[in-house]
Amino acid sequence: MRFIAGPRQSGKTTLAKMKLKQEGTQLLYYLWDSRTVRERYKSQELFFTQDVPPMKDKRSWVCFDEIHKIKGWKNILKGIFDETQQYYQFIITGSTKLNILKKAGDSLSGRYFTFHLFPLMLKEVVGQATIEASEFTNALDFILERMNKRDKAQAGLNDLLQYSGFPEPFLEHRETFHRKWSLEYLDRVITEDIGLLTNIVDREKLHDLYRILPELVGSPVSENSVANHLESNPVTIKNYLKKLEDFYLTFKVMPYSKNIKRAILKSAKWYLYDWTAIKDPYKRFENFVGAQLYSRLSAWQDLTGTEFILSYIRDKNKHETDFVIIKDRKPWLMVEVKYSDSSVDNHHRVISQALGGIPVVQVCYQDGIASQDKNNIFRLSASKFLL
Repeated sequence: MRFIAGPRQSGKTTLAKMKLKQEGTQLLYYLWDSRTVRERYKSQELFFTQDVPPMKDKRSWVCFDEIHKIKGWKNILKGIFDETQQYYQFIITGSTKLNILKKAGDSLSGRYFTFHLFPLMLKEVVGQATIEASEFTNALDFILERMNKRDKAQAGLNDLLQYSGFPEPFLEHRETFHRKWSLEYLDRVITEDIGLLTNIVDREKLHDLYRILPELVGSPVSENSVANHLESNPVTIKNYLKKLEDFYLTFKVMPYSKNIKRAILKSAKWYLYDWTAIKDPYKRFENFVGAQLYSRLSAWQDLTGTEFILSYIRDKNKHETDFVIIKDRKPWLMVEVKYSDSSVDNHHRVISQALGGIPVVQVCYQDGIASQDKNNIFRLSASKFLL
């Protein structure tokens, strides 16, 4: 089985249906939100075999969409897979982390691989959706290859910043549509997804928490401060942040501290998948770069099984590097985000040396920037770096 997880409306269903069409098994798409699908399962566990019978020489692709909303879904999948794996292959899609219900039935260990589908990346928008193995082999080569990019990507970058990376508002390309879509999107995730699958009663508090996060983007978040602001308690806020993460409204970036003097150890920074919820252009741009990096690292990890983690560095003197990419638990590349091009602050060089001299890239919104300083320090436009 292939699990495809990611934010609601990021294209998971479209991708699955395209795969079924390519394989000639369009009839084998089943949305488990549908009462008809659930009733068919109750009357016949292997109901899909009636639509496309088993074949001797070929395994047919089947898609179960949103099955995680059904009580006991892991047991259902395990039973179906164990009975039919000789004749069928399964795509399982969901708009939540498909491992959050670990207590629900028997383990599916060894029966699936998980892949992620996030909002559009800049490289996809400009027609470079393929990910090459050379991208994640050597950090210095990764930077040098992007310094020589000649693609005209600034227009695509501006569109992503304005309309988000979610396919529907991005392709619609209208501000009014985008505003309405954003409002309805948040309501659907909190009401239909989180409301259905969790025991959270005060959903209005979830709305309130999500709405203050744009102001906190780029800074370590204190759960105590947020709790005071929302007249709640830190334990509740911690739980609510976890739910926003599990249902792909937010992602967190934890601090990296090894070999960093006086580094902070605990406070996470929180970013949004829909960066257009952030009004401040500087914070929106940082969130955008963070989301693009997070998506890319997820793709690298899904493809190779190599662990990639997005972290940040901040010490008690408030010296900070916005992002550091950790590959196989070792620092690989530092990324600082600036809206306008400027000289690279010296503390980034100091931290780089403490981490073994890994490259540092300062990424800016300004187009046409591609320069190298000494000691593997680079300045690059986002329109180059994110390709």
